Amino acid sequence: MDKNKLEFFFWRLLDNLINFFGIKRVPLFARVISGLFFYLIPIRKGMVIKNLTIAFPEKSEDEIKKLARKNYYCITVTFMELLILSRASQDDIMNMVESGSLEESRKRIKENKGLIYVTGHFGNWELAALYAGLYSNISLHVLVKKQRNPYVAEWMTKLRERFGNKEITLGVSVKELYKTLASGGTIAIVGDQRGPKDGIRVNYFNQPTMTFQGFSVLSLKRKVPVFVAFFIRNSVGKYRIKITEMSYDNLPENNSEAIQELNQRYMTLLEEAVREAPEQWLWMHNIWKYH
Repeated sequence: MDKNKLEFFFWRLLDNLINFFGIKRVPLFARVISGLFFYLIPIRKGMVIKNLTIAFPEKSEDEIKKLARKNYYCITVTFMELLILSRASQDDIMNMVESGSLEESRKRIKENKGLIYVTGHFGNWELAALYAGLYSNISLHVLVKKQRNPYVAEWMTKLRERFGNKEITLGVSVKELYKTLASGGTIAIVGDQRGPKDGIRVNYFNQPTMTFQGFSVLSLKRKVPVFVAFFIRNSVGKYRIKITEMSYDNLPENNSEAIQELNQRYMTLLEEAVREAPEQWLWMHNIWKYH
């Protein structure tokens, strides 16, 4: 059995196990599995601690380690919730949101002028896309980076598209995204991936941070509403929505400077959300590789 098939075998094994016991048992499974990875198989543990130390210089070494442990637990919960979402009903998904609303963005969607949702690797971003599509009764076009493992990638595609959303793959997506917005459609982008060394430089946790042009180029070209939305976990399977419509006011006239400013506004909103629940962001990502 090759590596990809072996990985997917364990993926499906855990999928069946979690769905057999149900979401109420997720906290127990997550504590055990995240503890295993944190203490015995510390994949990217050094990166998590490094990033947290940079972001929160006021915290002690002990506080950083405790926050890192919580981060492993939260990321494990997010993964297990994905397994639950793959079989959840529409009502189950809608009931996962306890507070906050996408009503304002839904009103703008009905204008059929196009709309962009931007989120981050925070809380549960896959739930956000499913919920947004169901709430507004639309086919949301979700920009994704394909998984290395083709079996996992196919599984994720089925999850993302099971209620009518459409997956658009990063790299061959620009024309498709423009086409979607031009026809009055809605797209969703996870905007916090690290950009290239010569990318758009912004400030994030007081650090120079490289980002992609991403949503900024699309939004400036089409002048469509942009909503920055995060689904913040209250408890396992229960969320609150934090959503802000991004302003086009007071942008620089120069296009490249306007792109940078929009990226900065997004990253500022992301930082505000992450500071509310720092354990829920994907600190395993080498966000500050380039300074």
